[in-house]
Amino acid sequence: MLNTYRQGQARVIGVAAILLVLIWLYKTNMGNHFIPIVEDGEQWEQKHIEIADPKAEPSMTLIMDASSVEPVISTPSPEIEAQMAEVEAQMTEVESQMNEVEVQMTGVETSTSDAKNIPMETQASGPAGSSPDVGPTLSANKKHDKTVIMGKTSKEDATWAQKKLPGWRPVIYIVDNRKDKDYLHVSVNKGRESMPYLTYLIDFYDDLSDVNVFVHAHEDGHPRAWHNEPESADYSAVKMLRLLRLENVREKGYVNLRCNPNPGCPAELRPQETEFEKGRIEIGWKKLWTHMYGNESYPESVGVACCAQFAVTRERIHEHPKEFYEKLMEWLLNTDEEDAGRVFEYFWHMIFGMPAVHCGMNYSVCICETYDCKAGAGKRYLNKFITKRVI
Repeated sequence: MLNTYRQGQARVIGVAAILLVLIWLYKTNMGNHFIPIVEDGEQWEQKHIEIADPKAEPSMTLIMDASSVEPVISTPSPEIEAQMAEVEAQMTEVESQMNEVEVQMTGVETSTSDAKNIPMETQASGPAGSSPDVGPTLSANKKHDKTVIMGKTSKEDATWAQKKLPGWRPVIYIVDNRKDKDYLHVSVNKGRESMPYLTYLIDFYDDLSDVNVFVHAHEDGHPRAWHNEPESADYSAVKMLRLLRLENVREKGYVNLRCNPNPGCPAELRPQETEFEKGRIEIGWKKLWTHMYGNESYPESVGVACCAQFAVTRERIHEHPKEFYEKLMEWLLNTDEEDAGRVFEYFWHMIFGMPAVHCGMNYSVCICETYDCKAGAGKRYLNKFITKRVI
């Protein structure tokens, strides 16, 4: 890129030098074109013109009569007009080459900034749910292939996403410490992972990756990271993301990262029922549905394997305008539901175009479709407590 820039710069300098020589020759041989031209019928006025004599004393001037100057009436010859047209054409070419060089210089600057692991800038003002004045953010100048998004508390260590996933852009929100300048911030700690997820969808709406993967901050270990797949990878989020088949995500648009159907399938929620025990997810789920769609045409059942970890493409996210996600954020900020995060857990798959009941695939088929079985994702300890009905 730097060599291309230097070659472009040399071309511009060479053309500019040629133009300077042409202009000098033009002024030397065709100087009469710089003498005022008198149109036919125009009368010259009798005027005295004072011209300072450089050899005289400062107070002395030479007096000339303008009537002694013979007016020159001239029009450019065809040859001069041709030369002037050629000069204009060369000037146009120079401008084009200079624009080309500017584009190349922009590419050099972008490449230089991309060499850094995580370019930090001051976070710009954003919509509700984001922090306008504190925390780092990532440059929006580069289109990214894949991003991992998560929220963390002060007690959780999420550095694994920065250190162990080369090639991924980590977008990490700390939800309970607005003074921490190492991570991005949310406006309020509410709704579990749904707050950082929505904050990313809104603030990065114009800077999404090809594939955007939403996960929890637990790196590994059971039971802490019991919801990570595949189990053969020791519940490791790092191994899970390394084994994830991105081509499958690009093809489907949305992929749940969990293949084990328990809990969530085949039908966790029954929104059409009218009476629920206190704390049931359906109560808040119906409120969110009505807020978003303005009706009570609830599906009969809602089912999806837990636990709000999924991958979705830029194109699928952009099927909704940014205002759609801002409306989701509005509900989250204002709801009085005790566990709004669980409500979203059974809403994400529908947001991204899946049917209300998103269950059914055989476990082993799901694992090898979602993850790379050739790299070891298919090995799994089977036990009688795990069913084979999955997403």
